[in-house]
Amino acid sequence: MRQLLLVSFWYPPTKMVGGVRPAALVKYLPRFGWECTVLTPSAEGTCRDATMVLETEYRDILQDWKARLGLDRKRTVREQVGLSSAGRPGSLPASARVLNLVRYFLSYPDPRKGWIPFALAAVEELHRQNRQIDAIVTTFPPVPVHVIGGEAKRILGCPWIADFRDLWTQNLAARQTRFLQIGLEKRTLQSADALVTVSAPWASRLQQRYPDKKVYTIPNGFDPDDFRAPPPPLTPEFSITYTGQLYLDQRDPTLLLQVVSDLVKRGAIPADQVRVRFYGPIEPWLPALVEKYGLQQVVELHGSVGRKEVFEHQRESQILLILPWSAASETGHHSAKLFEYFAAARPILAVGGNRGVLTEALEETRAGVHALSEPEVRAFLLRAFDDYKKDGRVPYSANQQAIEQYSHPEMARSFARVLDSVVEAKESSLTSPVSVGDPS
Repeated sequence: MRQLLLVSFWYPPTKMVGGVRPAALVKYLPRFGWECTVLTPSAEGTCRDATMVLETEYRDILQDWKARLGLDRKRTVREQVGLSSAGRPGSLPASARVLNLVRYFLSYPDPRKGWIPFALAAVEELHRQNRQIDAIVTTFPPVPVHVIGGEAKRILGCPWIADFRDLWTQNLAARQTRFLQIGLEKRTLQSADALVTVSAPWASRLQQRYPDKKVYTIPNGFDPDDFRAPPPPLTPEFSITYTGQLYLDQRDPTLLLQVVSDLVKRGAIPADQVRVRFYGPIEPWLPALVEKYGLQQVVELHGSVGRKEVFEHQRESQILLILPWSAASETGHHSAKLFEYFAAARPILAVGGNRGVLTEALEETRAGVHALSEPEVRAFLLRAFDDYKKDGRVPYSANQQAIEQYSHPEMARSFARVLDSVVEAKESSLTSPVSVGDPS
């Protein structure tokens, strides 16, 4: 069994979406000949298997700055200086923009850079112990994981694969100050043996910047084990459910709420029969948006709930809602929720954004529709509500074989192929005969 050092800032039981992909690799890579040791910061209140997880200390740079300034380390600066965080979708208050800029320069290149020395000390210890490590995978973000990966390759002398769950400086949704990191990105990735990302458009961007690197596309996925239990009954109401984070200028539910409001006012969908449900952090601008469209009796804001409960609400919903990134040039972004929605086996409605990999995945699997305009959203909801009135449910008839391609076991299989390839390439280079020139 080959041995992998997997470097991830997030790892369960920490409840961050960034921990899903590495946890899936730890679980399923052994099926394909790879065992994992996870290098990750320790987190308060977590309990991890010490035989598989190598935890280190972690120093939070921004909390240190708060302490130096006499502020509470656990509260946001905005709260402590009395600045409002409210705003409208598509905009940020000037105070927030100033604070973000100050935060960026105080923590350059990333607020989590305080982890780097602790992680590298752990890598040095692995080297001193002569631990077998056949390859390294670092999964980005945040920035420090790839910085650690480059140094770990130098220390351990084994191949390194840089995985991009999101792009670094090529991320079209990133702040404009990202251009300051282009040089750092290029220097860091210079020693990487291969690059991996989650979609073909993103792989193309990486390949254009790094033409001498092998770049692979391995999408995210879902764990079938999370959905083995029988599904709960569908909601009696015509429910439209969104689970996850909203963003001021990127994931905006305005178009959906506008259409639902109009359909309710016209009596096409009675208010007492429809529910739009949000599970996730309640953004300060969202209640005002709901009130603007007169949907206080229709929209439910539930806040954040546990992962298991999220799955239950997804599976009981008549329709599952995705709000794609709205950046005009972004066609390569897969919402992590898309794959959970595939496993939940309920019809998916994606609203807004642009045609891209999300559109293609929905068309390939026949699991839902990507509606880009008000007429398209309206037409989908009217068809779905008509089916709901007839049968008490919105029908679902996806291509299950296509959906299985997005499972965690298939994701691990793809990673194993890349890992085997880079390791075998190194072994081949070490055993190849060396040509000796004629000294004369």
